[in-house]
Amino acid sequence: MPRPCDAAVGLALAAFLGSLPGCSEVQPRALEVGRHRLQLVVPAGWEHLDHGREHLFRRGDNELSLADLGVATQEGVQRELRNAESLWRSGRTADAFARVSELRGALLEIAPQEQVTAFFRPWDAVLYDSDTADTATIAAAFAALMDGTATFAELSAESLIEPVVARCVDMARREIARREGRSIHGADWIEIETWDRVSHLSRSRLACTESGGNLLVLSMERGPLESSVAEFEALLASIEIAPAEAAAPEPAPE
Repeated sequence: MPRPCDAAVGLALAAFLGSLPGCSEVQPRALEVGRHRLQLVVPAGWEHLDHGREHLFRRGDNELSLADLGVATQEGVQRELRNAESLWRSGRTADAFARVSELRGALLEIAPQEQVTAFFRPWDAVLYDSDTADTATIAAAFAALMDGTATFAELSAESLIEPVVARCVDMARREIARREGRSIHGADWIEIETWDRVSHLSRSRLACTESGGNLLVLSMERGPLESSVAEFEALLASIEIAPAEAAAPEPAPE
């Protein structure tokens, strides 16, 4: 028997598509959101802005964000390190160093600071002597980072919520009213609804999933829930993420 939430999503999606002229002709749009390759249906009448790691969908005062929030697993960290080392070995040293320096994500944000400091220590030594560091020293630093990745504990789906909420929600003013796990086109999502701590009004939503080692988050950035809930639900229900092996390589830093 379908859950109430599933029924509500189905009704919202049906209402959204049914309101479109020639709705049977609506086709998913292929996008690359950071490391994620996916397809979705852009809400009718909404502007779509592609910023690489973040895509924005706007209509009037309402705005939805679909963003890659960085590495969430050991696999994700190791992939970024392999990409950085490949850049270095191809002669793009500045790009390689930038890739390591910009390594961010839930796996590192949740870990104790002393663990993160210890993880980056071999690389910090290279940066300190970057003008004189030879090939063997840099290669050893990359190897140490790869080995150090194993020291981070893999995160549960519930643990991944912490950095998402910390980055996307002002928890000084808001609190979580509801959280729920959902499966959408084979991907396991967690959807969160928040509201004002005092009034229990001003509701908002976000949903996140891990794919290919990185976090993907859909969130309401601006505008009241009531004026964009159908589009949020329809957009979320339309997202189909490509398998990890087909994930798009993130562009190197300029």
